[in-house]
Amino acid sequence: MSKKSKFKKFHKINRRIHLYAGLFMIPYIFIFGLSGLIFNHAALMSDNRSVDTFKLEGKDQLSTLFPNLEELAATITDSIKGENNISSFSLDNIKYNNTMILRYTNKDADHRIKIDVPTNNVEMMTLPDFVENNTVNRGTVNLLNKLNTEEILHRFENVLADRGINNVSSRIQRLPNLEFDLVTNQNNYRVTYDLQSGNYRLADLDQRKFKWNYFFVNLHQVHGYPLGGFSLKWLFVFFADSLAVLMIIWAISGVIMWYKMKKQFVIGLVLLGVSVVIAIAIMINQYELGF
Repeated sequence: MSKKSKFKKFHKINRRIHLYAGLFMIPYIFIFGLSGLIFNHAALMSDNRSVDTFKLEGKDQLSTLFPNLEELAATITDSIKGENNISSFSLDNIKYNNTMILRYTNKDADHRIKIDVPTNNVEMMTLPDFVENNTVNRGTVNLLNKLNTEEILHRFENVLADRGINNVSSRIQRLPNLEFDLVTNQNNYRVTYDLQSGNYRLADLDQRKFKWNYFFVNLHQVHGYPLGGFSLKWLFVFFADSLAVLMIIWAISGVIMWYKMKKQFVIGLVLLGVSVVIAIAIMINQYELGF
């Protein structure tokens, strides 16, 4: 087979991979894309949600209630340098590391307010669906055999010690809750019980309302292969991995296909160059996320 024939066969295979991989992953791309939009646009796929933006002016400004950052940083530094034997220093990049979020709830809606303190810019989400509550009751069941969290930590410290990991500080980040359905002649309930505190929540399943925006957002957040083995969740996470790999393949195969299209070479080169520059600028701006 000649060199020209080999390249022709390679480009044919490359086009087939680009096409069929895309067709196979269309459902997951749709789910990932739509759920990603809902993350950034809370009112999407909801008739009663709203997002308003405005700026606090005059006496409404909250920035006046906060301390002067430069003065506060200098005061904190005076305390730190004495305790840590620091003699020479400079202060730089003094800023808030996040926005402030407030929540106000009434019988009509849950209002979530995000405020950038230095600029007094406000984004207010009004979420009427968050006050729809299917909780029937809450309470506490005090059992004699409550979960002994200290024993859990101590026992696993022994497991780590057997693996050569010693002198650890430990805490429980998350405990599983007991959950079960309680079915009566009139109602279907779901009971969630906190094994550590003894608190329980009784929810009426018949009062629940299916919400597409909840559905797609929760799908977007599914990650990590379940320890229990193969399941539909395992398959969904596998599709996420497949999409990640295939996106790289699409990028490479797309560049190869573009390179062969001489008429579109200049346009493609400009688009590729602009996207690379933007991507680099974004990564430089967000480099702190790597620490």
